[in-house]
Amino acid sequence: MNMGEAFERTAERTPDAVGLVDPESDVRYTYREWFEESVELAAALQKHSIGTGDRVAAAMRNRAELATLYTATQLIGAVFVPYNFRVSPEELSYLLESAAPDVLVVADEVTETVKSMTHEFDADLITVDSDVPGAMTYRSLRDTGRNSKFEPTYVDATKPSLILHTGGTTGDPKGVPRSHENTHAAATAHAIQNSWSLGESTLGLMSLSHTMGIHTLATTILLGGKWICQCRFSAGETADLIETEEITSLYLVPTVFHDLLQSDIASESDLSSVAHVTYAGSNMGPATVREIQAQFDPETFVNHYGSTEVYTHAICDLVSKKPNCVGYAGINTTVRVVEPSDYGGPNPTATVGRESLGEIIVDATSPEAFDGYLTENRDDDVLVDGWFFTGDLGYRDEDGDLFFVGRVDDMIISGGENIYPIEVETVLEGHEAVAEAAVVGRPSERWNQAVTAFVTLANDPEVVNYEEIVNALDEHCRNSADLANFKRPRKYFFIDSFTKSNVGKILRKELQQRELDVDVHHVVDV
Repeated sequence: MNMGEAFERTAERTPDAVGLVDPESDVRYTYREWFEESVELAAALQKHSIGTGDRVAAAMRNRAELATLYTATQLIGAVFVPYNFRVSPEELSYLLESAAPDVLVVADEVTETVKSMTHEFDADLITVDSDVPGAMTYRSLRDTGRNSKFEPTYVDATKPSLILHTGGTTGDPKGVPRSHENTHAAATAHAIQNSWSLGESTLGLMSLSHTMGIHTLATTILLGGKWICQCRFSAGETADLIETEEITSLYLVPTVFHDLLQSDIASESDLSSVAHVTYAGSNMGPATVREIQAQFDPETFVNHYGSTEVYTHAICDLVSKKPNCVGYAGINTTVRVVEPSDYGGPNPTATVGRESLGEIIVDATSPEAFDGYLTENRDDDVLVDGWFFTGDLGYRDEDGDLFFVGRVDDMIISGGENIYPIEVETVLEGHEAVAEAAVVGRPSERWNQAVTAFVTLANDPEVVNYEEIVNALDEHCRNSADLANFKRPRKYFFIDSFTKSNVGKILRKELQQRELDVDVHHVVDV
């Protein structure tokens, strides 16, 4: 199914249903209005010589213009290329060189970034907010499409619909072309796996530059639902939007759920409309799991495990019974656990037994799976004999349920033993004093790498006795049935907050460096 055609069918089926809400700009479009706005923009893009296969890049926070730029590109067979609005000038230069878009649309939050770039780029610049010399404004572009004769161009569903980029936490971001078929299959699976239904109302907080954000939007369109965009997180605004818009589903990263439920406003708001809760991007601490159950009492509570390359790897609806479990393969795929590719090269047939650690691989013939990166020579290590090697470590428990343990390159080798950060972090975050924990291997003459914990505290660090806290945490680790004694941290760093990716993943590189890039309150050796 072509996504432009899917959008048109929804507009024909439910023309008077509210489809797009942008509180910042006071936009509230029905599907008829949103489709008409998209047609005008699509016609304008065509007049700007943008058509089948041409690439339209955008860098801005979630807003009505960004969502409409997506739907307009789908109507003319162009390729949508969303970038994270937080990009640096160097990152933006790299991304523009990688995807080579024909047009770049930016909002105020990215304008200065563009001005600071030292490398020239070929894309025509279009600004949504402020005027920039030599650039066309979004408004003037859109106006050229008013009252134009327009016929949609619905390309074959196997053609590219969008290009996403990986997070770049393990190197330069990789461009991931995704076809209309990929997006439609992923959106359909998302609806089924999370019990979303026709007319679903959801919060559009996750950036459209990320797989979570764009597939939330696509799923909402398929269902004729309401997508309420929130350009930046605010616990008060999120709670208010849930209440006033009667939001029925939330698909967010654990960090956002944590911050929302720790705010006073959450307990004072009516959040009862939320029936479906899904999270992805990283593991969720047990305290946040309990808070979600207490505040939302959701009908469905799902951990979605996937990637930019293959939207769904696995899903788990056993969150409260099996913490950090990612469950079983999604409806469009198959998952295996095999010997890590570092050991003799990737071999999709070298499966390991239950309760044995290995690399998680996913069926690359899934309709949700990409065909390869923009730069083809990057495919060699990840696409092998019809399987996508994720670089993630995991295991199946005795019931066959899948658990994610960490990245292959996150493994700590201390005293000749292999230690995976997530198993230590899970134990630490089970202690009431800990808000968040990240465990890394730091250089050690004695151990090669010393298991080191970075911790943010649940209480004000100004009134905490750090030595007492460390003694309590060390005792907690020693008494845990889930953690071998040699895996417990040997050093603790107490910090205010973690630097995270746009989906809430802690950037471990900063914590592994000899010279730390984070402010440390206190350091305690065990």
